[in-house]
Amino acid sequence: MDFTYSDEQQAIADLSYRILSEQLPTEVLRDLERSGEWFADDVWLALAKADLLGIALPEADGGGGYGLIEACVIAQQIGRTVAPVPYLATIVAAAMPLAHFGSDEQRQRFLPSVIDGSATLSLALYEPDDVDVPVLPATRATPEGSGWRLDGEKSLVVGANRAAVMLVPARTGETTSAVFLVDPKAVGVSLQRETAVTGEPQWGVQLDGVLVDADDRLGEADQGKEIVDWTSARWAAAICATQTGVCEEALAITAKYVSEREQFGSKLGTFQAVGQRVADAYIDTEAIRLTAIQAIWRLSEGLEADDELMTAKFWAADGGQRVVHAAQHLHGGIGVDLDYPIHRYFRWAKVLELTLGGATASLQRLGKSLATNPVAGS
Repeated sequence: MDFTYSDEQQAIADLSYRILSEQLPTEVLRDLERSGEWFADDVWLALAKADLLGIALPEADGGGGYGLIEACVIAQQIGRTVAPVPYLATIVAAAMPLAHFGSDEQRQRFLPSVIDGSATLSLALYEPDDVDVPVLPATRATPEGSGWRLDGEKSLVVGANRAAVMLVPARTGETTSAVFLVDPKAVGVSLQRETAVTGEPQWGVQLDGVLVDADDRLGEADQGKEIVDWTSARWAAAICATQTGVCEEALAITAKYVSEREQFGSKLGTFQAVGQRVADAYIDTEAIRLTAIQAIWRLSEGLEADDELMTAKFWAADGGQRVVHAAQHLHGGIGVDLDYPIHRYFRWAKVLELTLGGATASLQRLGKSLATNPVAGS
């Protein structure tokens, strides 16, 4: 398996990194954090102008015609720059499933405005107290007139206040579910802001008798599990790609620091214990990157990828927290200075780790899968 990017994929990575790094220096990130807004509108529009928001969406919808790999290439650069833009929520978690499962009318209604940067989307996947994506949501959808009535509660919905529409999975029967397109400004929808340690707003969404038209159901009335499984797998893969970028940049910042900072008349990097700690962080970062690429590639090829995704999620969670802990530790006191950038990478890595459900849950699922379906020859 070739783990290197093609020339086109590398060009996408280079362009997205250049835009993000040039427009989001440390002082801009600090001002955005202090404002409480989090969302860098001008950077989002710059990505749209460079045709990067639609790069993974079909050409028929005005996109670039690429796919998941290219979306994750951009997600990796967002991690490297800890860029406050809702790319994963809008593109990977909402626009891509809309393009794959949506009707012609639904795609025409939302995707052009996503591609040109004038609209964002969101996915209401989790419910209160969920650690993982629920197999069958508690939120209910009941037929009413020619449409549906939604009642329930969702949590950790990124960008709900800005979204043109949210994708909302809801139970349609005892064992069936569907996904609905819900306007967050609709009657019966109420939002409660929560804030992640990165400063990113994540909203609690209450649905109280929300009426949606028949045309606002994505796919069929019993297709919810298929859509959620398809979407959550790609969303998790993109989170692993983001974690790759976070760890790569945290390691780069740390390597530069220990190669310049002197202690007892010597560069920190010349101390054996420091060199070993950096080397361990490098190995973890490479494991995160390679397992993520394997899972992303298999998903993009339509291959079975459950075990590979569990492996990637484990490394992103377990290896990720080791990398940023090492980075924070090796910086000493300056690591907790909010005017210095390393704290952002620590916070991002922790949020991504917990969003994936943590290392233990992924390892348990992987172990159960291997016990049920042993590797051939074992």
